[in-house]
Amino acid sequence: MAFLALTNISKTFGNSVAVHDFNLAVERGEFVSFLGPSGCGKTTTLRMIAGFELPTTGTIVVNNEDITFRSPNQRNVGMVFQSYALFPNMTVADNIGFGLKIARTPQAEINRTVAEMLDVIHLPELGDRYPHQLSGGQQQRVALVRALAIHPQVLLLDEPLSALDAKIRVELRAEIRRIQRQLGITTIYVTHDQEEALSLSDRVVVMNAGRIEQIGAPFAIYNYPTTGFVASFIGQLNLLPIVVADPAAGLCTLAGEPVRVSEAIEASKGADARLAIRPEELRFGQVGSDLNHLHGRVESVTFLGAIVRVRVQMIGAAAANGPLLAVDLFNERQLHIPQVGEAVEMTFPRHACWIVA
Repeated sequence: MAFLALTNISKTFGNSVAVHDFNLAVERGEFVSFLGPSGCGKTTTLRMIAGFELPTTGTIVVNNEDITFRSPNQRNVGMVFQSYALFPNMTVADNIGFGLKIARTPQAEINRTVAEMLDVIHLPELGDRYPHQLSGGQQQRVALVRALAIHPQVLLLDEPLSALDAKIRVELRAEIRRIQRQLGITTIYVTHDQEEALSLSDRVVVMNAGRIEQIGAPFAIYNYPTTGFVASFIGQLNLLPIVVADPAAGLCTLAGEPVRVSEAIEASKGADARLAIRPEELRFGQVGSDLNHLHGRVESVTFLGAIVRVRVQMIGAAAANGPLLAVDLFNERQLHIPQVGEAVEMTFPRHACWIVA
């Protein structure tokens, strides 16, 4: 049986439904992220696990115990907030040991746990400082181990990195994953940042309008989206209008040019649909009879550091101007970058694209 189980959870506020029929089973020690746009219900679901909100329907079970209607202080759950929420009048050590003090833990054990937690975040010398004497990244590390000091069954993190600058976010991301693996704690992480969710998680729960769109490993979520929302929300994507030509053969036409996919198309001949392909799957000028070939003219080139994004206006047999496509090239010092206005041929294998109804 799953260590954390949310069964048929829903939450309404008046006439507004924030979460619809949410079902999730999380194994002990698993790291699961809730990912979605603002207002999709991810934080509301997290707050129901924490006990700050009560579900309208459904049950929440942790380690075979029903905690659905327990108050927050009756749940062995640690919570880390976006705003750190450290007590400004307490030292770092007192902040970390606060939950243990409330639980009437012997002082010797509190001191030992605080020292262990400071070692975990590599800040053993900062126990006597106050929060205002720390950087934002250090404060968030302290908030993290304060939640861990009580040895919670489940750790909940509500967009903990969104207030930090980009470089610190990347560093803390790795730190959170290291600590989570070291302690083997079951973790639920809420974020709207795709890179955070994909890099941190064992599994990602993609949410939209209060519903689960897809649950899966990061690789599957990115490469094999099961809904149009997931396909367009995760990463960059070309969504191109096509006409189905031969469903059984996986043949369609894009601006009059033939394109084949690797599987039969579940649509009738002549039906309109959309072809999905990631920008990094497209190449310029590769040769191969098993490749799809498209032609176009470069509209713009954008340098993004590790990636160079080229936008191409497709020129098809049925129209002088077809759809715009994005092509991502991995940057290297000797990369040949096509020039604006240059005629180009784009190729991609059948398995790289799929049909969105």
